[in-house]
Amino acid sequence: MEDFLNRIPFCFRIFEEGENAGLNLNELKEYLQEKTTIPVYLEGKIYQKLSLEKIDLVARKLAQLRIKDPHKGSLFKSVLEGEVTYEKERLRDPNWKPYGMLYEGVLYQQLLEDFILRGLFDAKECLILITNQLIGTWDPKDWRYHIRTSLYGFPHIISIPGLVMAPARPREFYLKRQMGIPLEILKKEYHGRFLDHDDARTTEVLKGYAMQAFFYQLTDDPFCQNQDCRLFNSHWQEEMIRAQLDGSYEFCPTHEEVLNRIRNRVQSISS
Repeated sequence: MEDFLNRIPFCFRIFEEGENAGLNLNELKEYLQEKTTIPVYLEGKIYQKLSLEKIDLVARKLAQLRIKDPHKGSLFKSVLEGEVTYEKERLRDPNWKPYGMLYEGVLYQQLLEDFILRGLFDAKECLILITNQLIGTWDPKDWRYHIRTSLYGFPHIISIPGLVMAPARPREFYLKRQMGIPLEILKKEYHGRFLDHDDARTTEVLKGYAMQAFFYQLTDDPFCQNQDCRLFNSHWQEEMIRAQLDGSYEFCPTHEEVLNRIRNRVQSISS
């Protein structure tokens, strides 16, 4: 972590994919600028400037990245034309709503780098895509794909439905669901203990995940072991709620000191 001051990004660039109703990206922008003193630019929809030719190319590749069976490690290289048409339609519509499709996250990230971002942005910029699509990665421990909240690299990807679906809800929630208790009743019973779709708390939770992307850019390690720190790698919804909303502080003393040093460095350079 010692060389992190040499890896401070020039700026944040925030991209969107699809409709993310209820998110306040201006609030996210102000937060990131406050915490880091680094400029933040809201770049809009990531596919908005694609040519028709490139839309055709990207749509076909996206269709190949669909995970149709989470228990199969190999993707389907041959796709149906209807699947390609679906992808073309969503690329053309900046407000496309998700339909529960799961994509191979690492290859999704690679596709964005190769066909959308390469040559346009510097590697020292912190590029974050906020998507309404589900992304997954293969876990060799249990031989299946798992939905992820985020994937860090170039670009960093944060999945809004992933924030809802990836961290597990309380164990007893699933037990009662298996007993046949209706979902809406359980949501009322466990209200506040997990993030839901169109949740008013989503923007606040998103701030912590954007900071994880920032720390990955600095140190290659976005996570903290402290459960009260926004960099904690939450596997359960209640852990996420605690780290992002109910912790004793926003960042543990170690990571707060890193942020202080970053702010001082940026201010000294700009003055």
